Amino acid sequence: FTVTIPLDLTLWHRRLAHHHHADVKGLIQRDLVTGLTLESKAASDPVCEPCLSGKMHANPFPSSDTRSAHPLDLIHSDVHQVSSPTFSGYCYWVTFIDNHS
Repeated sequence: FTVTIPLDLTLWHRRLAHHHHADVKGLIQRDLVTGLTLESKAASDPVCEPCLSGKMHANPFPSSDTRSAHPLDLIHSDVHQVSSPTFSGYCYWVTFIDNHS
């Protein structure tokens, strides 16, 4: 991977799949890429809106002291996305929790 012109750290952050700015700088410091130069090596990381949005979490549902009377009366589920697909190509997994248990 060779780069010939200096580019902004924010641009490299976006081009490298939003890796942490310190990781992008580390590529240069550890000589893991040739020709990669940055216009600015500012110590503070700029704010990246897509990164902030990706780290947001939904507010939890209010807790309840009541339990269902019988197994399988109420099932809670949640869908999660894996960071890289499995060998079979799956990208998501689901958890199921029985409210009775």
